[in-house]
Amino acid sequence: MDARLTRRLPADADGESHRAALQELEALAGEHPEQRQPIADALCRYLREPAAQAPAGQQAVALLAALARQHPDAPRLGADGSCAFDCEYCLDLNLDGAILPDVDFGDCRLGAVSLTDTHLYGDSVFAGTRFADQALFQRSVFEGDASFAGARFHRAADFGRARFRANADFSRVRFQNIAWFGRGEEALDEEDEAWEEIETRRTVAWEELNEDDPNWPIAGLTEEYQMWEEGGDGTRFNHGVSFTDATFAMEAWFWKARFGSAVSFQRCVFGGRVHLIQPAVDLTGARLTADAQEKGQEWPEGQDWPLGWTTVADLDDGGDALVVLDTSLSPYHLHLADPDPEVRLAGLRILGELGDAEPDLRERIADTVCAYLRTPLSFDVTTNVFDLAPSQFAELRTRRAAQRLLTDRTRQRPGQPLWEDIDLQLSGATLIDFDAAGCRLARADFSGAQFYGTTSFANATFGTKQSAAGSEISFALTSGGQQGRASFHGAADFSGLDVRSSGLMRCRFHADSAVRGSGTDQDLIRVLLGARLAGDAAEATADFLEALRAFSASAPYTLSREACENLIQTVEYGTVPGPPDAPWESRTGLKLVGTDVLLADLAGPISPAAPDADRLLLLGPGQREAAADVIRVLLTALEAD
Repeated sequence: MDARLTRRLPADADGESHRAALQELEALAGEHPEQRQPIADALCRYLREPAAQAPAGQQAVALLAALARQHPDAPRLGADGSCAFDCEYCLDLNLDGAILPDVDFGDCRLGAVSLTDTHLYGDSVFAGTRFADQALFQRSVFEGDASFAGARFHRAADFGRARFRANADFSRVRFQNIAWFGRGEEALDEEDEAWEEIETRRTVAWEELNEDDPNWPIAGLTEEYQMWEEGGDGTRFNHGVSFTDATFAMEAWFWKARFGSAVSFQRCVFGGRVHLIQPAVDLTGARLTADAQEKGQEWPEGQDWPLGWTTVADLDDGGDALVVLDTSLSPYHLHLADPDPEVRLAGLRILGELGDAEPDLRERIADTVCAYLRTPLSFDVTTNVFDLAPSQFAELRTRRAAQRLLTDRTRQRPGQPLWEDIDLQLSGATLIDFDAAGCRLARADFSGAQFYGTTSFANATFGTKQSAAGSEISFALTSGGQQGRASFHGAADFSGLDVRSSGLMRCRFHADSAVRGSGTDQDLIRVLLGARLAGDAAEATADFLEALRAFSASAPYTLSREACENLIQTVEYGTVPGPPDAPWESRTGLKLVGTDVLLADLAGPISPAAPDADRLLLLGPGQREAAADVIRVLLTALEAD
């Protein structure tokens, strides 16, 4: 039967033939209801396989929904009308990587659903849908309005790094299991067979305003992540979103989730651990169950609420704690959630004064300001200042003030308190003229961040007395390669900054000739990252060789003069063709002599086990060995702890 169904949807037929085949499948399902699942599997394959929209995609999606609605009455229904996770009548759907038009699965009963890396370019309706088994929407992109209003998720609901580019409605949703809106990586064991499939996975292009693709990973080794707070970007909501009256029976995880505007969690019920610190969140009338309070004693981290909200126990007849406004922070009153930039600006002044007076509040204030800076911008930050709308100009002014709050108070100022041991969680943030020169910080995460204008980390220090120098700042994920890389769109100064283990070498620089540093480490960084270096290639090569000779005597391990000279013979500056996904036709940088291979492109896969090691196969044996030697010396040494 499976082969028969497949033949009814020939890949090379035209749209009319596809529609005729779909009509046959619909008739077959009517005659043989027991074939609903095989027919659904065939439809899912049809929608998954093309690199573009299936010719009869709209009809195929409509038929899938019709099959799901043919769910017969089942004897094992829960009090809310739900099915058991192994209900034989609930359709399983695998639409990973599919490109879908408008979809309407409203009020359907579904089993295991997987829409990872799926591009839904129309409106998406899952209102009232019952998901009996796990529902995976990792890294999917919703172009139109998406409604999950009143849906029921009876097992895990995973929206890790999904992107909602229009409005999203999760009102009245019940999450019976974990509700995951955090990182989008799948955690796999080293021997998991899924690695082979993931390497060929077609993901949705990033194409977010003001952002280069950070190359967030789609999978990682299980042992790479020790905590939920690690990893890449969380779910992104570019416009309005509502979780009003939603129930989270277990964990509600929104670490690194990004809200482009105000978001309502009014009257929500939380029954597990909560991580929700974004300042735009409205928790009016929300409750934390007595069970969650009891289990909360097992979580040393506690609950993470937005600054300005707290819980008051024993005010509810059922023993629930109410989420209420935190009056102890007066005069701050959720200013950063206000749509008026002037109100937000006033709120930043209040928060700065509160932190100056109350050292115990400083880290929470810093976390809140970082969460604000991670809010996606709705306009092009490179727009000429005279062409900006008044609200856009005010927003940029407010964001610069937020940046100054973080940087001015973490560098020594005469007569002003120094905020010590502060962490900056600015992963994915869009930063404009960010000046951290001379700042003293405990840790900072800039993975995936976008730096516009002039950026300075000159003489900044990161780490505590107990940590290794340079090990507490990251410009990319620690998983290696270019995963989670930051991008610099203007001049950058790293003079005096210890960048070992920071991932800086894996970042993307759009104006590399303006990258400035001092000392041998920084000189090497400046030339190694010269992806579009302007000027004479021979002069750049000479500059690099001089820096390498100086570096060889002060590297974490010393190179012999002979080894250094041997390396020098294998590299030069030159121009190579640009990759297909780059916005330029050619690139200039440090490359292997006699090849079109930039060392920056080979920085990750220097071992045979590395995911991108196959790119080295383009080189001859001698060239591969030379590439590995150069990269080990120039990159591994600088990245060493």
